[in-house]
Amino acid sequence: MVSAAKSNEASQSQQIARQRRVPSSATQTTKTQVEDVPYTLAGARTSPLSGALRIACAWLLTASTVCHPGTASAKAIQTAIDDPAAACSALGQASIKDTQIESASVLPAGSSFKDPDGKPVQTSTAVCRVVATVSTEPAEHVGIEVWLPLDGWNGRLLGVGSGGFGGSIVYSELAPAVARGFAAANTDTGHRGGAQGAVGQRLDWATNPTQLRDWGHTSIHLMTVAAKAIVQSYYGHGAAHAYYSGCSTGGAEAMEEVEYYPEDYDGVHAGSPGMGYSHLMESFLWGARLPAQQPDSKLTPDALAVLNHAALEHCGGDGAVRDGFLANPLACHFDPAQVQCKAGDDPAHCLSAAQAHEAARLYSPVLDARTGKALYPGFAPGSESQWALIQGALVPNYAQPLVANVVFNNPNWDWTTFDFAADGDRLDAKLAPSSDAMHTDLTRFKAHGGKLIMTQGWSDSLNAQTLPIEYFEDVARREGGVPKTQHFFRLVMVPGMSHCGGGPGANTVGGGVPPVSTSTDRDVVSALQAWVEHDQAPSSFIATKYIGDKKETGVQFERPVCVYPTVPTYDGHGDRNAASSFRCEPAARLIRP
Repeated sequence: MVSAAKSNEASQSQQIARQRRVPSSATQTTKTQVEDVPYTLAGARTSPLSGALRIACAWLLTASTVCHPGTASAKAIQTAIDDPAAACSALGQASIKDTQIESASVLPAGSSFKDPDGKPVQTSTAVCRVVATVSTEPAEHVGIEVWLPLDGWNGRLLGVGSGGFGGSIVYSELAPAVARGFAAANTDTGHRGGAQGAVGQRLDWATNPTQLRDWGHTSIHLMTVAAKAIVQSYYGHGAAHAYYSGCSTGGAEAMEEVEYYPEDYDGVHAGSPGMGYSHLMESFLWGARLPAQQPDSKLTPDALAVLNHAALEHCGGDGAVRDGFLANPLACHFDPAQVQCKAGDDPAHCLSAAQAHEAARLYSPVLDARTGKALYPGFAPGSESQWALIQGALVPNYAQPLVANVVFNNPNWDWTTFDFAADGDRLDAKLAPSSDAMHTDLTRFKAHGGKLIMTQGWSDSLNAQTLPIEYFEDVARREGGVPKTQHFFRLVMVPGMSHCGGGPGANTVGGGVPPVSTSTDRDVVSALQAWVEHDQAPSSFIATKYIGDKKETGVQFERPVCVYPTVPTYDGHGDRNAASSFRCEPAARLIRP
């Protein structure tokens, strides 16, 4: 039992940590030395400082920060403690390389915003909101926002990602980050506009080489460098650790950071990463072209239901049919010809020959028309319930406007004419260098001490589900095996989760659906912190399926989510709605020739 004196001391330590906005763990490691003797630096005895300021200075000894009363660092820390609003306002005059601070003002708790999709976002804590631009070239810049908690800063920076074509600040990512105590940063990716496009729409940013590069390659790095300097200026010292979390395009941004700017972040979460963006656009075109040319091949909702039920039953039996998803699609080998209509069959319960052919195309990889080489993986069995987008909105909202503008400079280009040979070469030449992040040499990130968690839903409605597995296996081949790779990179495949959430499975790990708690076994960012700061690598997570995918409606069921190449396996007798009835067991890996 902890003594009353020790309990009181710990409480005082945590209170001081809240006042000065640095981690309580740092407080505990320096508390004795700063309270027993006056603070000294280089052998010189100094005047006493306030308790919070003395602890903050002691915590910064390793960075050789000068904390004499009257120095810039001491003044910044003391001002942030005594008058956070004044400290926030003073950021307007801060001198930060290549950065113009447009405004710096206190945002009270309960402030309301609208996200890019029009949904309301409300803050739960008071922050210093910094709106700034970072110059990339004389006439170009990236817009950023950095939110700094006025109270309870945990001493860390969390960069958060965008989606689709970016083009705006994502407040629904910033608000929960600062609510957890992080200083948080987000970017408009270098242009203003919608996160998706439309057939015939001129995307000026996509035809501007600098803005295209900023969107696909450099905006997160520019944001991060500026955000770290803003944190330093406001709090008087830098963040102890920097983390990044993003999904979809945000997951691609994560991999751009890992591969090209590996020193920016200590821990990175790449969710459902669209990291092979150029070939992802080819996948959208591949899946939609046949139904556009031959309407009778379109997989209707009824046809998709028939196909999905057959795949689940064939590969997972009654348990998978009840669940609505497969635990391990890698073990599934399903031919859609099994449900093709035969003479006398009711067409409501089978597929036409044209539909079976289209299903086979979606299961198969995108192929180079000249060589037959696989350019991008096909979709996994068991994910059919999520396929409507593949034949629907993905082309007019993403593939056509992006390829039309970047590759053909013609917003009205007819996407059904795409040549999966010569046009694929043009796509590789014009889009891939600015958007793809598929390099498997992660030596610099590993040497920096970086930790990477990649998450991917097995029922993703946009990304081919096995691309992250292929990437992980390629990294493992370079690193000398899975165990060596898992020292810094862990892949988590989420059964039944669609793109960044949704789908029939438990979907709170790696996407936009919040977990039950931010414990390390339920929350990816918390797991990254434990891995980076305490060398506690994740071996599995617990994911939740809420009723209607809304946290407030209650839990429908929970499942373990395993680190590849292990998969969740039912114990044969427990409650299938309880995670405790499943365990992670080794399974066959995806090995490419």
